[in-house]
Amino acid sequence: MAKKSISEKRAERERQENQTLQRVFNVFLLGLAAEVYLFIVYRGYVAGSVGSMLVWHQLLRWGSWIGLAAAVAGAGVGWWKREDKKLRTIMTWVGGVGAFLFVSGWIITHFFSNGQGVTTMCILVPILAVLALVYLLYQHECFLCTAALAGSMFTVWVRGAAADSGTWKVPVLVGTVVGAVVLAAAAYLVRKAQAEEGKLLKIRVFSVECDYRILYAGLGVGFVGVAAALVVPAVAYYLMWVLGIALFAELAYYTTKMM
Repeated sequence: MAKKSISEKRAERERQENQTLQRVFNVFLLGLAAEVYLFIVYRGYVAGSVGSMLVWHQLLRWGSWIGLAAAVAGAGVGWWKREDKKLRTIMTWVGGVGAFLFVSGWIITHFFSNGQGVTTMCILVPILAVLALVYLLYQHECFLCTAALAGSMFTVWVRGAAADSGTWKVPVLVGTVVGAVVLAAAAYLVRKAQAEEGKLLKIRVFSVECDYRILYAGLGVGFVGVAAALVVPAVAYYLMWVLGIALFAELAYYTTKMM
């Protein structure tokens, strides 16, 4: 195979950069659209009249089931027709929107008191949008570390908020345990990838120059934070500050590394 000329390499790099910028722009628009939708839901479901609340409750319930069907169909058809790039892209959008409708509808209708469900979704959407941007713009190891610390912060916040709840105390307790297990499993997979020079199942997941010490530190801080909140929910507020500082330091490290 003939080597590509400098102009061809430059054109290919510019094309990849344009694709990345387009994806970043799409993520921004999706996050904005989701927040606008949640604002409308809040106005009609939480701050509206009794009649408006009942109507929105039915809409959200039906929307969650329709969303679940769309998510399953999008994932199934997208995988079945994965060789068709155009159809796969369309089904990815269908599945993503469906998953959002299902998750948001379920959370909002089950955490209705004081608008906790809408508040939770309004926090989750920016977190997921930022994680998507990190995935597109940074190395995969940065994404994993950021996801671990951000997920730990969210888990700690939910654990502290639901500590005195008679209804959700046990489900949140179970979810916190699951979160700790997921962090431990992620550390195990990182160990396997390190042994295989950044690959899992022969697929490259981390860059060759990956600093595994940062990954282990991020996962370790997240695990300790979640475990501490699990045992002593009252320290959740202080743990969120610790995790937030760790998250900022980690992102600053990877940003400096890219320069």
